[in-house]
Order: sequence, then C-alpha cells, then structure tokens
Amino acid sequence: MKDLSTYVGNTPLIPIRLGELTVWGKCEFMNPSGSVKDRMATYILDDAEHRGLIEPGDTLVEATSGNTGIAFSMLAAQRGYKIYIIMPENMSEERKRMMKLYNANIIEVDAGDFDGAIELRDEMSRKKGWFNCNQFHNQLNIDAHYKNTGPEILKQIRSRLDQEGGWPQAFVAGTGTGGTIMGAGKYLQRHFPGMRLVAVEPEESAVMSGGEPGLHGIQGIGDGSKFLVDLKEISDIKLISTDCAKMMAKKLTAEYGLFVGISAGANVKAAFEWLRDNNCKHAITILCDRGERYLSCL
Repeated sequence: MKDLSTYVGNTPLIPIRLGELTVWGKCEFMNPSGSVKDRMATYILDDAEHRGLIEPGDTLVEATSGNTGIAFSMLAAQRGYKIYIIMPENMSEERKRMMKLYNANIIEVDAGDFDGAIELRDEMSRKKGWFNCNQFHNQLNIDAHYKNTGPEILKQIRSRLDQEGGWPQAFVAGTGTGGTIMGAGKYLQRHFPGMRLVAVEPEESAVMSGGEPGLHGIQGIGDGSKFLVDLKEISDIKLISTDCAKMMAKKLTAEYGLFVGISAGANVKAAFEWLRDNNCKHAITILCDRGERYLSCL
C-alpha cells in the first residue's frame, strides 16, 4: 500500500474564464490534506528523515495559520510522530478541529500574532529538542515548489496553450511564507521570459507594500512579514480586501463549481484584475485549499 505522500502533487491545472481572460488555476485543494502546503510539508519531512534528523516517535513543532499545520499533522499521524502546532487564536475553528482529529496538540497565541507563534515555536524547539519544521525561513519550502510545482505547471500550461494559442504573462500568488511564488514562480519565469511575478497580500495588512501588519480574514497569506519573499524578484503587488476575496470564493463556488478557500478567491480576483489592467490574456495562479475549512467564515 502506498503512503499518502506518494499522492502529493500532480494536481490538475484548469481554466477559469471571464470573457477573453483566462486564469489557469492549479488545483492544490486536491492534495491529500486539502492544500498546497502538503508539498512543502512532505518535502521538509522527507529531507529530515533522509538526513537522519528525525525518526518515528520524535516530536515536531510548527507555527502556522492553519494549512501547514494540517499538512504536518496528517503526515505526523501517518508516519508516527508527535506534533505541536502553534497558531493565532483567530484562525478558523474548522482548521483547529481538523488538526485535533489528526491528534495534534494545539497551542494558541493572540489574534494575528504570527511573530509570537514563531518565537514560541523556536523556544520550544530549543528547550525540548523538538524538530523545528521552520516553514517561514526554510529554503526547502522554496525548493519544493521549484523542483515540483513549477515543472508540473510548465508541462500542463504548455500542453494547453499549444492548443489554444497564447502564453502566460503572469504568475499570481498570495504570499504567506512566500515559498510558492519564489519557487514555482521563479521556475516558470525561467521558461517564459518576461513573465511577471505578482504577489497578493491583504489590503488590511499590506506589509510588502510598505504598510503595517493588521488583522484580516484571508487566512494563509499576509502573516505580517515578507519571510521568504525577495521583493527584488516581484514585479507587482496586488492588494485584495477580505470582503473581495470572500466574494470571489463564493462566486467560484456558485458559478464555476470550485469550492475553494478565501485565499484562492484572493488569488483569482487579483489575477483577473492584473490581466484587465495590463491588457493581457493568460495568468497562472494557485487554488490553495478546500472551502470546507472556512464554512464558519464565509
């Protein structure tokens, strides 16, 4: 029997059309735990196991807004690790319940306090000898998308656009850790010269745009810091409000049959706006996770 990790990745790339504009969405909600974070979590644990840093029975610790915690909790349950998840208290109850069902231990910090969650994670890792998954400052996070997500998208988009004509002019992605845009985005940019990397952040927490961190409802992005994002590599930054992201998530469900989360709504909204404003036809984005974990928020 194959383990869950063998089913991470190879997700579909589907067209979302609005008039003459097409946003190509990578269906990361079809990963085993339901989000793009399965890729990074699997890559980090595979590397740690390969290097002999962890073995079954050990304890993992991570700070997260939710999806990374769910991914690591799934893998911990499958592979025989204990895990502690540290997260701001204002994340959705669905996310917390999912992690608890995987038998994860959850420690909550103040609403929006990602810096505090990261500091507590680091402290517990040092004092207790637990393995620090370290998603926010881990080069492996970028490598997972550069070596896997990017090549998958390249193969898929070339196949589709060879039939339809045109080329992708932008890769649009919300930034939590920044691993996806710096990995998959940079890979695609190598193969499509001139492609723009467009970062998406909440209007209420526009840190990359020079603003201050703030509370918002687009869980999974806008965590209050740039983390792995190299702004010199980013062509444009799109600001999307929580209300607009929710409206687009609902539209994708009701009109396209895509029951995705709020950050996916932000990505698609930003991608269509960028195409419209730049007189372009094709953009690629990430449909980050499933909508069920936001029922209490939508």
